Amino acid sequence: MHSSPKAVLAVSLMAVSLVAGTMLSGTVQASAKTGKTWTIAFVPKLIGIPYFNAMKEGLDKAAKKFPIKVVYQGPTTASVSGQVEIAESLINKHLDAVGVSANSPTALEAVAKKAKAAGVLFYSSDSQVSGDDVSLRVSQADDKQLAETVIDQLAKQIGGKGDVAFVSGGPTATNLNVWIGFMKDRMKAKYPDMKLVTIQYAGEDISKATDVTAQLLSAYPKLKGIVGVNSTAVPGAAQAVLRAGMSGKVAVTGITDPNTIRPFVNNGTVKSVVLWNPVDLGYLTAWGVLQELEHKPLKAENDVPGLGKVAYSAKTKTLLLGKPLVIDKSNIKLNF
Repeated sequence: MHSSPKAVLAVSLMAVSLVAGTMLSGTVQASAKTGKTWTIAFVPKLIGIPYFNAMKEGLDKAAKKFPIKVVYQGPTTASVSGQVEIAESLINKHLDAVGVSANSPTALEAVAKKAKAAGVLFYSSDSQVSGDDVSLRVSQADDKQLAETVIDQLAKQIGGKGDVAFVSGGPTATNLNVWIGFMKDRMKAKYPDMKLVTIQYAGEDISKATDVTAQLLSAYPKLKGIVGVNSTAVPGAAQAVLRAGMSGKVAVTGITDPNTIRPFVNNGTVKSVVLWNPVDLGYLTAWGVLQELEHKPLKAENDVPGLGKVAYSAKTKTLLLGKPLVIDKSNIKLNF
């Protein structure tokens, strides 16, 4: 996200997005140059949570502006096998492009190879896929900056010392593991008196994150802080801390959206979280894939209609949305 975030549209929580299935989105315009409308599929880690609903909103927004049709289909749980099965079925339909927010960087590598063999452009967004067969990666924010911002927020709240725990999503999720690595590095380099006592995994499930955190609070009575590494872990951890009567005693921060965490910021359980604009991420994803499909080379800096300047790394084939955004009481009304 850019450092001066725009107001964003409300995330649509349509019932249709809560069931598995294919959704064709947007008012499609034929390209003036080619006369072609491109069909782009996106497979999130799972459907039905606010974060990916917001990404879908951005994809739909792009479908109204550019000559694309969006197919959005995903598993109902954060399943690697479920994601692979859906991605392969979409490739078999010979759509123009198929992409994922990867539940595993390596398991989806084989899918990228299949896509290439079938003449289908393969991309990843939000959580990346390894290998040379990925044509484009779209990243939220600089991974290192994001992770360091989270740890800095936690350190500010607990005075830079004490026992802390991480609650993450899937143990193989590409982006989450990269962030965890940078978080550990930041603690070691800048906050040697902060000690990571454990990392627990709760999938993409708020209720499970609540249960996992409740167990942590019992197992580690000296715990000073909890980092939720994905969008469902933070509200789950906050709920457990609130129920235990530990608000203000155990700090909770991490990576999540304002709509999900708002009640806990308003009641004081959570001081701040870190994110980017997932609506913009979905929009940028669609725009970037369109450039690839139309063989328009990406530059080191690109003017993206509606977003402004966006950086691109040719080495990693990655478009980078922008800087991390700290969300606290001052901007918790942001609607995504």
